[in-house]
Amino acid sequence: MAASKKTSDDMFFTMSFMVVVALLIGLFLGYLWVHNAVTKTIKENMALRKLEQQLDNQNRELRSELTNLSRGDRIKRIARTELGMVTPEPESLVVFIDGEFYESKRLNQ
Repeated sequence: MAASKKTSDDMFFTMSFMVVVALLIGLFLGYLWVHNAVTKTIKENMALRKLEQQLDNQNRELRSELTNLSRGDRIKRIARTELGMVTPEPESLVVFIDGEFYESKRLNQ
């Protein structure tokens, strides 16, 4: 009977040891998985911040170019030289309302 009790105690100790080792291995693997996920997220975050900075710079350059291209004097120069457009002559505007005559003259002086 003493041998049976000793064998039973050894078996309980062995099973307890195996459960504790399996639990520790599981916790270690869980830690590695979380650590890997955090590291991956940090790298993605850094890449997105870099992309954001590049897009902000590109946006500033495009806004500057838009401001430069939409200047009135530049548009007039291109219209005259490249498109052959001219500034229209002053004209008169005649309006009839209920049979009454109204005249407005616009002068470019």
